[in-house]
Amino acid sequence: MRRHRNNRRHSRTNDYVGPNVAQTIVYVDPNEHPEKAIRKFLRKCKKEKIIEKYRTYEFYEKPSVKKNRLKSKIKSLRKKQRSENNNE
Repeated sequence: MRRHRNNRRHSRTNDYVGPNVAQTIVYVDPNEHPEKAIRKFLRKCKKEKIIEKYRTYEFYEKPSVKKNRLKSKIKSLRKKQRSENNNE
């Protein structure tokens, strides 16, 4: 099978991840235990919401489903605010 010159899809390597790569850097002391470094990394990922972002883009979400999800989120936030205002 002959590959065409202009077909760039096959010329990319498997380690290509795209322009929006999140790089989380954790500095580890030489005497620090490796498990502590892993905990630091996981805490930093949680703080930067990297895993949440990955899960949102893991599968395709139809625009209508996305819109309905956002509507329900806004509705629940408004309900929560109303209940807080009534309690005060």
